[in-house]
Amino acid sequence: MVLRWTLPTLALVLFGPLLAIPVAGLHDPTGGQAATLVLSDAPVMGIVSLVLIALVASAGGAFTARVTAPGTGRTFAGLCIAWAAIRSADSWRLFQIHGAGASIPLAIEGVLVAAATAAIVAALVVGGRFRTREGFITDVRAAVLSGNAAIGIVVGIAAGIAGAVLVALDGDRGQCLAAGFFGSTLAAVAVQLATPTLPPEQARLRATASVLVLMILAPLIPLVMPGGGEISDAARAGTLLGPGIVLPLDWMVGVFLGVPTGMAWVGSVSERAQHAQQPGSRPTPAGR
Repeated sequence: MVLRWTLPTLALVLFGPLLAIPVAGLHDPTGGQAATLVLSDAPVMGIVSLVLIALVASAGGAFTARVTAPGTGRTFAGLCIAWAAIRSADSWRLFQIHGAGASIPLAIEGVLVAAATAAIVAALVVGGRFRTREGFITDVRAAVLSGNAAIGIVVGIAAGIAGAVLVALDGDRGQCLAAGFFGSTLAAVAVQLATPTLPPEQARLRATASVLVLMILAPLIPLVMPGGGEISDAARAGTLLGPGIVLPLDWMVGVFLGVPTGMAWVGSVSERAQHAQQPGSRPTPAGR
């Protein structure tokens, strides 16, 4: 019980702030801090920062999962990554500076972040001794390669976009981070509702796959938005909204904090429904 609280707290107050330092040190062409891992004056340092994030989140998260529980390991990783995400660029400022030129580099960054995310997920499951390597590979194949996988992933992507549309109403870092979290939560909910017979761990991986795709696709959305006008002008006017301003690191946080939240919510509702259907069960009086 002590470790279950102590290790995530260390991620929150020690490892996360340390990982945020190199990200905060990245600058945009004007010398400001509207920079991301790739879209900055030092993209090599940004990639090094991503490697450091992946190493700490993988090792610390796997150790935490091993000595406590898989969910606590995911929390450790998510809190570490959240610090780096919160020190990334203000999205409106980013698009004001780069305009449409930001979309392709951000999509490339999404590919790199998606690869790092997949590595962390594997480390938490296998390194945390939740599943064997062979069992993890079997779950991945069932989650992303089975007959109905494509439908489930597309449903998850659509739900993630809807969540970002509801929350990403400002280019502020906190709001974009919240959009990544909420979009990932809805993606997990939608995947489970669309494929209710899928085992929980495979559903988690399918929801994760949906969010990985969003890391790459979301930055490209401003390029195809009808009636949006010039992207830099839209950012300046405050009309550039939705998933297009949610950065890859925001979605990365969503994988480790938002997806588990969606999984837990559906599991809780399902458990209550099953309990209510049991013979002899009585509805709980209002107010109790």
